[in-house]
Amino acid sequence: MKLRHSITLQFIIVVMAILGTTMLSIYFFTNYFLEKNFSRRLNNRAETIVAWISESIEKEHELDFLEKLMANRKDQLTGEEIIVFQLDGKVIFESTKEPNTKIDKRILERVKKEKRIEFAEKDLEGVGIFQHSPTQSFLVVAMAKNFYASEFLTQMRWMMLGLLTISIIIVGVIGWFYSKKTLEPIDKIGIELKNVFPKNLSNRLSENEKFDEIITLSQTINHLLERVEEGVRLQKMFVGNVSHELQNPLTRISSQLEVSLLKERNLEEYQNVIHSALEDISDLVKLTQNLLRLSRITTENEELLAENIRLDDLLFESKIFVMKNYPNYKIDIRLEALPEEPEHLCIFGNSALLKIAFVNLIQNACKFSPDNQVIISLSANENYKIIHFKDNGIGIAPDDIKYIFMPFYRSSKTSGIRGYGIGLSLVERIIKLHNAKISVASEENKGTKFSIII
Repeated sequence: MKLRHSITLQFIIVVMAILGTTMLSIYFFTNYFLEKNFSRRLNNRAETIVAWISESIEKEHELDFLEKLMANRKDQLTGEEIIVFQLDGKVIFESTKEPNTKIDKRILERVKKEKRIEFAEKDLEGVGIFQHSPTQSFLVVAMAKNFYASEFLTQMRWMMLGLLTISIIIVGVIGWFYSKKTLEPIDKIGIELKNVFPKNLSNRLSENEKFDEIITLSQTINHLLERVEEGVRLQKMFVGNVSHELQNPLTRISSQLEVSLLKERNLEEYQNVIHSALEDISDLVKLTQNLLRLSRITTENEELLAENIRLDDLLFESKIFVMKNYPNYKIDIRLEALPEEPEHLCIFGNSALLKIAFVNLIQNACKFSPDNQVIISLSANENYKIIHFKDNGIGIAPDDIKYIFMPFYRSSKTSGIRGYGIGLSLVERIIKLHNAKISVASEENKGTKFSIII
């Protein structure tokens, strides 16, 4: 079901529920009022008849005149019957010569006991009254058909049904145009979005001056479009960078092999070509391995964090690993503000992955520093652990800092230094996997400091 249809239907249901509840309340209140009014009229007639009968008995008048008077009254109720009984059940007066209803003795017993009752007999409504006079007591039963109320309520039901039908039509039309007016801004957003994708990512949704939910939605979508545009731009940059990084070693291998085939060479020259090709192939293998690691590490791999790792020991292991491959690197580890309890130096994580992150940060710091030196400082307490990796290298330009964790991104300053731009991306994912944060502060030509807070 379309949203416009749904809104119209809900609008009709709500309004009809309110209108129906109001009509039902009016109907039942009217019915209650008519019944009480009819019962009151019956009661008044019964009391009047008893008063006349008491006066006639006291003055020793005949009741024939009273019967004729009742028969000739113009305000009689439909099917009206008034019967007066003595306490022993003997009938002393009947408003009609041929009563249609026979009074059950149980009703008379109830009248004696309760003094006044209301009852229904077939399609008649009635009241029973115990009337006491100085000379004699009577039981009076007055019955009649509430014809006026029945007719009135029947007409009222038809009228309400007609009004309800007309109201449904009117409310449906109003709801249809109301929902159309309400959804116009959303339809406009849909049309504008169709014009944005896929070629005009720089376009944004228009924002009106009214500050309402629609403008909030437009602003949210515009923020999302900015992120999508940035993501597409970074994706294109990633594809370009990875193509370049893969092309370079492949081109070198191809060129060396082609040159070696131009003429016959001695064994040493062939060996040099093979060694050079193997070196480029080794670079390709490292590149693909790093890409594979990068793809496998996500924040959903929390099952990998199962080891209790002591950070100072892991830093020294990383130092030893780097020094074996690069003996000329200078790695200074400083333990600052250490806790008294050794367990406060420990975290739950994956030692192999954290070692990869530490090794990457150490190698980058040394590689981009003229003196090949990095200073590592560790401080910890029971709440958090902080590790700084500081170098005195070329630094990072402010415009490049926001891109350094993107795979294959390399600034113009580092184009002459061997590397692929995957290391920091790998570091960031490993740190996030351990629910930690990594930040960078850098000043060009003065150095860079990476900080990890766990």
